[in-house]
Order: sequence, then C-alpha cells, then structure tokens
Amino acid sequence: MRKRCVYCGRYFTPDRRVGERQKACSRSDCRRKRKQEAQKRWVAQNEGYFKNRYAYVKEWRRRKKCQEMIQDERPRAKPVRQYALLIPEEKTGVIQDEIILRKLDGITFVTHGW
Repeated sequence: MRKRCVYCGRYFTPDRRVGERQKACSRSDCRRKRKQEAQKRWVAQNEGYFKNRYAYVKEWRRRKKCQEMIQDERPRAKPVRQYALLIPEEKTGVIQDEIILRKLDGITFVTHGW
C-alpha cells in the first residue's frame, strides 16, 4: 500500500507498525514539519502546563537528588579581556577621546576613523 505525504506530496510506503495513521514520509523536512504541528497542537491543548512549575520541579529534583541536572544559578560571566592597542607614534598627540573598538570578526577589531 502506498500513501501520499501530506507535506511534500510524494508517495511513500508507510511503516507497517503505523499503517493507515502515518501521514508523512521519512524525509527530514516532512518529519520536522509533522513534529512542529504536533507540538503546536499539544501546547494548544495543554495551555498552562509550563506556567508556575518551578517550585514543583525544584521539589521533585530535591527528592530525586537531581541537583546537578539543572543549574539554579546563572554561570559566571567570562572574564573581561584586555587588549593592547598599538598606536603609531605620529598619531599619539591626536587622540583625545575614548577609543571604542568594534568587533569586525572573530579576531579583528576596528575603531572609527582609522
């Protein structure tokens, strides 16, 4: 038996364990769309499920001794990096204001006017 995928329109052979209920083929795009629709449907049916659950989850974690599973505190910020700014000698008398560096890519910084 062959069926047409609801998402891409291609024909596919359904998994025999699912049979008639299968609506999408096994392509990753179709599976992703089906999963998104299923999640939207679930959230619509269980609207308040995730609201005000922190106290319940925290108590459950305490009982199960799962403290290392989820962090209660935010991790410390990365330390501030210090950069050495090399200024040509002929420009040293010109600079009077604060120099603000802008990140150009992963390792290159630039400042306005140079």
